[in-house]
Amino acid sequence: MEMRELKSFILLAEQLHFGRASRLLNLSQPALTKQIRRMEDELGAPLFERGRHGTMLSSLGKQFLKEARGVVANFDRLLESAHASALGESGKLSLGFGFHTLELVPRVIVKLRETSPGIQISLRDMSSAEQAEALRKGDLDLGFIRLPAPAEFKLLPVIKDRLTLISSAAFPLPPNATLANCRDLPFVSILETRSPGFYGHVLRLCGKHGFHPRVIQQVPEFTTALALVQAGLGVTVIPQSAGTSRFPGLRQHPIRDKDAAWT
Repeated sequence: MEMRELKSFILLAEQLHFGRASRLLNLSQPALTKQIRRMEDELGAPLFERGRHGTMLSSLGKQFLKEARGVVANFDRLLESAHASALGESGKLSLGFGFHTLELVPRVIVKLRETSPGIQISLRDMSSAEQAEALRKGDLDLGFIRLPAPAEFKLLPVIKDRLTLISSAAFPLPPNATLANCRDLPFVSILETRSPGFYGHVLRLCGKHGFHPRVIQQVPEFTTALALVQAGLGVTVIPQSAGTSRFPGLRQHPIRDKDAAWT
């Protein structure tokens, strides 16, 4: 899901009229409709209800609007913060990131290149713990780390996500399935060494639902996990923002648990 799509969704949610929103966005109405449908496909549910009385936000759309506004505002603040930090380092910026921000960081870099082409950016792929240590030593100027984070750091939330269960026809689950439905199913998981925080979070969440997941395969990326689930190897848990649109046939089952938040 791209930042421009979030901004299009927000404007449409405010206008509740595809024609007006497309004109304000300088898009054709079919292009705007395609953006919204792509977002709905990734989320697995409609954001808008379309009927005789016009366009209205669905229940998911109302909830998603609050989150989308926060993400867009935080993204803009992040760019400002990164720019200011770079200027303070004589045009150099050392930026740490983990696999959980692989979708966000490239957009930040592109924007910085556009607004400040003279900045020399150094990227380092590191876990949250490694970034925290590098920040303490002064080896990083900015880092993208998962919460909870050490109190000594100044934090700016940029991603608010939730975990979702992914299944395929090989292991069919009811639409309202919970983690408890998966106690006897094989799991595909992110490598514990790649993201110990995410791996541990999923284990704790499964434990809360009364079982320890039977992990038969660990992989380095969410896309690999989704491909294996599509191939019938098992089920997996991913952040909703990772999306499944590139993997036809997969079903998302949102985990309705307060501990399924992923920030």
